[in-house]
Amino acid sequence: MLTTLDIQQDSQRFLDDFYPRDEPVLFRNAARAPGSAADICSLLNERIAADDRKAERIMWYDVREQLLDEICGTPELISTVMNPADAFLRENCVRIWFNPQGHISPWHYDGHSLHVFNLQLKGRKHWSIVSPETPLACMPFNNTCLLNRYSMRNRRHYEFTLEEGDMIFLPRYWYHLVKSEHAMNVNVNWVLMSKQKPVDSKIARREAELMWIKETFYSVMPPKSRWLVDNYAGGGLEAVQTLTESISAAAGFSRLAKEVAMMPAFMLLLPVQLRKVITLRRSKRVMRKMIAAEGQKPSEAA
Repeated sequence: MLTTLDIQQDSQRFLDDFYPRDEPVLFRNAARAPGSAADICSLLNERIAADDRKAERIMWYDVREQLLDEICGTPELISTVMNPADAFLRENCVRIWFNPQGHISPWHYDGHSLHVFNLQLKGRKHWSIVSPETPLACMPFNNTCLLNRYSMRNRRHYEFTLEEGDMIFLPRYWYHLVKSEHAMNVNVNWVLMSKQKPVDSKIARREAELMWIKETFYSVMPPKSRWLVDNYAGGGLEAVQTLTESISAAAGFSRLAKEVAMMPAFMLLLPVQLRKVITLRRSKRVMRKMIAAEGQKPSEAA
C-alpha cells in the first residue's frame, strides 16, 4: 500500500525517510481552494491569460509560482525542497492542468528528471504508478510508453485516487497513467530536479545514458534535442552533467544501439501513438469549451 502522510505532522519524516529514497508518498488534505471548480478554472485562466511568461503545452500551462498566490499558495513542505541550493528550478516551476471527465494521460514518466508534487485542486483522478526499477517499454529516445496496457505482474506498482485537496509526491522516473473522474478537474504541479544523485534503477540509467547521447552529439542534433540540453530541468548543461558524469562511452553507445533497435516496434505501433495525440488534443478542445461555458454562468463561490 502506498504510504500516506499528514503534510503538517509528517513533513520531517517525509524529508528524512522518503524524499532521499525517491519514494512516492500520498498526502491527504494537503491544500484547498475555496469556490467551485468552475470558479477556480475561471480565476486561473484569467491569471494565465495575463501572464506574459507562461508557456502553453499540449495539455497544461507552465507558469510562475506566484500565480497561485491567494488561490492555494505553496505548501511549506514544497517551499523547503524547492531550494536553489538543493534543486534545479525552472522560472515557470508550476504546471496547471485542466481536464474533462474521461481524459486519460497515457503511460509515461516525466522528462527532465523531475520530481512532481501533484495537487488535486478540484475534481478527482485515479492514478496507476510503476516504479523505475520495474519499467514499462518506452518509445525510442522518449519517455512515453509504446502501449496503453501492461501487465503489472512482477512490477512494483500502486493504484490510488486523488480527491480534492490531496497531493501525490511522484519521484523522478516513476511511470504513471492518470484518469480524470470528475466533470471538471484542476491540478497544480510543482516540479523540480533534485541535485541529489538519483536512486539507481533501470530508468535512471536509461535517462542518464540518453542525456549522454544528446550531450555528446549536441552539435549535430536537431534543434529540439539541443533545446532539451540547453533547458534541462531549468539547469541546462549543469543539470545534464550531474546525470552523465559517471556514464562511460561504452554505456552511452550501448544505449544508442538499444534505442535504435526499438525503432521497428515503434513504427509498427505508430498508429497507436497517433491516436494518443489525437485523443489528447480532442480532450483539450473539450475542456476549453467547458471553461468558456462555465465562465458565462453566475459565480457559485460563497
